[in-house]
Amino acid sequence: MAEPQNYKENRDWGTTDYYFIDLILMLASSAKIDLGELVHPYYHDKEINLPRARTSINMISSLVKKTGGNLNVEEKKVLREVLDDLQKTYVDKTKEKIKANGPSLVSPNNMAPRPLVPAPPPQPKRDVKEWISLVQQEIAKKKQNPPSSPPKS
Repeated sequence: MAEPQNYKENRDWGTTDYYFIDLILMLASSAKIDLGELVHPYYHDKEINLPRARTSINMISSLVKKTGGNLNVEEKKVLREVLDDLQKTYVDKTKEKIKANGPSLVSPNNMAPRPLVPAPPPQPKRDVKEWISLVQQEIAKKKQNPPSSPPKS
């Protein structure tokens, strides 16, 4: 009878898969960025996007369910702590958003998607007459200074 107990202890404290923990932390970082807890690495701002954060949290929750019998004690602990922290932060941010904007403004349809590439700085709009004038000036400059032709051999 002692052998099965040792086997169970070894399985529970078996080798920790650090790639799996890195995957969990990567998803958690994404959720933290979307919850406004971390600065976005590309946009360098803190924007709250609750629907996207909820998706990351649901992915971690799905991993907890699907890997239930295959995790050792350390992996279970990391998953539980990360998921509990993210869910608590999500609830807090949702309550803050409701207090600030009212309940109808928290739905995913009201969130403006962030562009994939930042917009260029705004430039003053030119009217058509100004644009035509600029083109005519460029044409006049080229007529005055024609490009030199290469020497013929």
